[in-house]
Amino acid sequence: MAAALLLAAGCGGGGKSGPAPIRSAACADPTAGVVITDPTNYTLSNEFSFQVARLKDNTDLVFDWGQVTRDFFGKSLDPAADIDIFLISLWDLTPKQIGDALKADNLPLTSNSGVITTWPDGTFTSQHLLGFDELGNPLPVDQIWSRFNTADPNFAYPQDKYTFLAMASTGTEVGKGSRMLALFNIDPTATDTQLTLTNDSTKLSYSVDLARAAPMEVPPGVSALTIDWSQMTVNSIGNPYNYYQITSAAVAHYAGKSLPDLQSQFLQLEEIADGWWSGPVLSGNTINLGALVDRNGAAFPGIDGDGVWMAALFCTGCNNPAPWSITILQPCR
Repeated sequence: MAAALLLAAGCGGGGKSGPAPIRSAACADPTAGVVITDPTNYTLSNEFSFQVARLKDNTDLVFDWGQVTRDFFGKSLDPAADIDIFLISLWDLTPKQIGDALKADNLPLTSNSGVITTWPDGTFTSQHLLGFDELGNPLPVDQIWSRFNTADPNFAYPQDKYTFLAMASTGTEVGKGSRMLALFNIDPTATDTQLTLTNDSTKLSYSVDLARAAPMEVPPGVSALTIDWSQMTVNSIGNPYNYYQITSAAVAHYAGKSLPDLQSQFLQLEEIADGWWSGPVLSGNTINLGALVDRNGAAFPGIDGDGVWMAALFCTGCNNPAPWSITILQPCR
């Protein structure tokens, strides 16, 4: 979720010696699983701050995302080519409550009071309110005014308790792939009739601690290592680690870099990697790293003693794209 970002990257743990490495069972038997646990994981905390606008009610408002050229994770984007869904949702939450929910990756659907959508095709970067649909279906005008006209007899959304969330996303799954967010309320006394999203509409600050994780020792040069996350209980942000939600895995290599280096560039871990091998997790709570490939189709070759090696596990269906776990890999001693 959610000009350049104001990223406050904390190097929590970068200035101290980390915990002692844990020798995995694979050091004695390369076919044994590398069992990761909570002490082998990193931690992540983040805070969102949002543009909160006040727009005129009972108006065919304009929503414009054409000025967004960088998302709230610091990645560049083309507002015409990269935004596939622009949606507006109404929440029984204040702006602060929305920020707190996104921080915990837990925006409760029970608080949602409706979603309207538009589907950019590369030819437009703005849309009038009356041009939106309902998840691809025609949207009756009376349903729009029941939420955007405070004088409508069916209006039941006091704006001191309810908040509209505008989301520009990449991909076709509604509510996922968020690149930029903005919040707004409607008010009959307001004069603004347009919400313009910019690179400043959502700002993200974060603190990451990679050094607090105990490294796992694994045999070097062995590609067919099996990572087992069945004993994990919490993910990097402290939420329950439901193993069936892990949908992809990656191994990354950073030659000549340290953990503090990686903490300071955490949002660009894939871009700055000297090697990145990835693949899907189809089921269960293990993956054979030998099945992971790089962008050229070459298989993961196993680790060596140069630089930093890490294995990351992702929940690609979650709103927060950060890895649920990152395990630092080191050669067996």
